[in-house]
Amino acid sequence: VRANDVLDRRLVKDLLIMSNPNAEVNLDVVDRERKRRSMLDKTVTPLTAMLLVALLGLVDGSMRAYMRLPTILGEEVTYEEAGTLSSLHDSEMLMTDRHGAGRSLLSAPLGKACVHPWSCQTGLVCRAGTCAICSNDAECQQTNSKNQCQNSSVAGVPMCKHKPLFHPFDHSDVLICLITLVTIMLAAPAGVGGGGILVPMYLSIGKFSPHYGIPLSKATIFGGAVTNNYYNVQRRHPYANRPLVDYNTCMMLEPVLLLGTIIGVFFNAVSPGWLITILLVLSLTYTTYRTSVKALETYNKEEKAVKEEETKHLLGSKAGPEQHPSFMLDANIPEDLREIYEAESRVNFKSIGVLTISWIIIAVCSILKGGEGGQGIVACGSLGYWLLVAAPLPMVLGLVMYCGDILVRGYEDKLRLGYEFAEGDIHWTRKNASVYPLYCISAGFAAGALGIAAGTILGPILLELGMLPLVGTASSGFMVIFTASSTTFQFLIMGQLQIDYALFFCGIGLLGGAIGNTVVSFFVKKYKKTWFVVAILSAVLAASTVLMGYAGFERAELSYDHGKNMGIRRLCPLVLKGKQQGQLKVKTAMIHPKKA
Repeated sequence: VRANDVLDRRLVKDLLIMSNPNAEVNLDVVDRERKRRSMLDKTVTPLTAMLLVALLGLVDGSMRAYMRLPTILGEEVTYEEAGTLSSLHDSEMLMTDRHGAGRSLLSAPLGKACVHPWSCQTGLVCRAGTCAICSNDAECQQTNSKNQCQNSSVAGVPMCKHKPLFHPFDHSDVLICLITLVTIMLAAPAGVGGGGILVPMYLSIGKFSPHYGIPLSKATIFGGAVTNNYYNVQRRHPYANRPLVDYNTCMMLEPVLLLGTIIGVFFNAVSPGWLITILLVLSLTYTTYRTSVKALETYNKEEKAVKEEETKHLLGSKAGPEQHPSFMLDANIPEDLREIYEAESRVNFKSIGVLTISWIIIAVCSILKGGEGGQGIVACGSLGYWLLVAAPLPMVLGLVMYCGDILVRGYEDKLRLGYEFAEGDIHWTRKNASVYPLYCISAGFAAGALGIAAGTILGPILLELGMLPLVGTASSGFMVIFTASSTTFQFLIMGQLQIDYALFFCGIGLLGGAIGNTVVSFFVKKYKKTWFVVAILSAVLAASTVLMGYAGFERAELSYDHGKNMGIRRLCPLVLKGKQQGQLKVKTAMIHPKKA
């Protein structure tokens, strides 16, 4: 017996009591069971799904840090333990390239001659024309006003490093706190991380090096993603009795998104910085334009709906909006259709299982292949290397095609049974199941090639597919938490996160995500409008375009002034030979006397 309002419940209760004196007790038991299952379906189960995805990201990040692999998005990283050695590779020592010729890079190691403070390797100072270990803060602040001379647990000697959070907590810290809070308040409800604003801001105002500024942005985004998903996984679809997050879409698009990053990172590895900056600005500009158009279309559509409702009210029509059948599963609904509605009302853990299998496939191939910081089982550039690069493609694509076939057959069953689709539902036809994943491969390629968060492009793509703004941003945000948790934990283990700043700005991310979601939810409920959610997304993308374009141009100009290579780069690292390996051991002993 299903009672949907107080009047129906009283009528059912009276009828049952007349026929059976114990019916009142039985009805109360049924009510308690329904409330318990409702709490499980709407709160406990969704939060469990979110925690599983976040835990999967933590495992992925720790594994990649231990194996010294690139991040889940394909970003190459420099490991703290090997930081000094890698910088020696960038010193003035000669290295053999593919043509056998030698070349000299700019960063000078300890004890070498220098002209300017920035001529020396990171952490060293230029004193009396020689690269040396710092002795006071003033020497370090010649290259960065936020640097201090601090003992390094890795090098075993004092090195120039960014100041701790509260020593001192100055006006620039206050400013980046405020900008971070506002950025997360806007970005989290829009389903994107906000890294396009955070990274340039941390580098320009906070004076962090990219080595620490990028990981700090990941920690901040992770905080915003946690609170964003805490709210979203408990929310329900505005027009149907189902979760707000579209788990089937996540199942179809997230695996191919990761595949796209695998392809994109190779383009990033060989392309010069100026080319990446130009393509980044072009892609973000087009994405911003399309999102702005979508915001305008949504605004016009919602305003038209309001006018139609006002017209009906003036004509005396009392008919309200029709309720979706999933809210009222009466006896007239066929059993097969009832099962579909009931299954959709709960979290689809099969989708999370598909994400897990895809992650395992990609992670295993990454371990075997190795990365810039880790040694794989094959040499970079060899046939085995390229076979391992390509290995995830057929396996993950086969898995996605299998899942797509399931969704297509489910869609055909819905049509046969007379299923009523809600506004914004994706129709998984054969064509759509084949074409939509290709869009996400493009988004993954752009993320890997241009160094931007996948959610920055994925959110607008979901809107272009016809998703409701609230559903699209929630689904995009759900996919962000996996990559955010993975990269944050990896950078934490690697030692590239200053713990005080990371915890503080992760807390700001948590607060910003909570405030942003609360405010957006309030305005959506009060004004029954969602166009401003798309407008916020467009504003975040526009700000990211300007800031990342400016930062990229500044880096390219600096590289040109310093005489760095502005053409195509090598994919595989250079290998030291003969005397060069002996020179490397001598130079390593100078910086690591204990280990020597």
